[in-house]
Amino acid sequence: MKRLINIALGLLCAGLMYGGCDSVLPGDPGTLVIEAYLDVGKPLPSIRISRATPLSANQFLSETAVEGAEVTLTLNGNTYSYVSSASNPGIYESNEGGLTLVPAGAAFELVVHVESETARAVGLTPPAINIADIRIEVSDIPVTAVLLDSLDIGLDSLNIRLNSRTGFIYPVQVAVDWLDDSEASTQYWVETRLQPITPFSSSIVDFFLLPSAIFPEYAAKLSGSGVRTWQGVYAVPVNKESDPIPIHTLRVALLRSSEIYAQHSSSRRDPVGREPITNLTGAVGFVGGVSIDSISVNVPK
Repeated sequence: MKRLINIALGLLCAGLMYGGCDSVLPGDPGTLVIEAYLDVGKPLPSIRISRATPLSANQFLSETAVEGAEVTLTLNGNTYSYVSSASNPGIYESNEGGLTLVPAGAAFELVVHVESETARAVGLTPPAINIADIRIEVSDIPVTAVLLDSLDIGLDSLNIRLNSRTGFIYPVQVAVDWLDDSEASTQYWVETRLQPITPFSSSIVDFFLLPSAIFPEYAAKLSGSGVRTWQGVYAVPVNKESDPIPIHTLRVALLRSSEIYAQHSSSRRDPVGREPITNLTGAVGFVGGVSIDSISVNVPK
């Protein structure tokens, strides 16, 4: 038997934080890195501007905050100036006081001038996405699993005998529903994420499950009632087969954005790629429209 937990939907604010860098040669001033996420229904975003610079000739990189940039954001035909944050170097905030909310389906252009360099990004904000329902299934007993320590091993040279142990996990299956948008489903991508507030399983264990995914929205299952569904699984390890699943808080998040966002996000996780895909000219990083909805629930309930 499995417990089926039906959770009432709720809209909670969410944010995503990402970093980025580019490869540069020693002696170069460094490559501009710009990141901003225009979240539909939220105030105008902060904009992070830095430079990827080499620490030494071995090409290990660090990011240095950029000060003195001229930053303007044109959104839905209105232009907003940005000023450098007094407390957070490299962070630029709109000077309109947080009163403007990002609309859905709005064109935008970000222009950044730093000395003789100019960087630019253009795009559209997506339709809003909202979680309609989530369903959580927890097995009554744990299953045997090989637990790997992601801190001690590399994916290119797994040594299971030295870096693994046999234990038990509760696989937790989560189904997430959202209302279909016929326009969005053909043009946009969705990122899903199951994120326990207390991290239980290692990234290696999660690699063999499905705690997150990025896919074109049309690929999600569509019901006759106009609801799309994604199902994911995460693991909660326990010491003994007789141990109950620990009570914990799970954050479930949906993000809708463009295909270039999906490419950028996927390339950031690529250990072979030289640098993440970017949608900027004159810089690397990402500036784009997103719509995020998330909800936090207690598991098991």
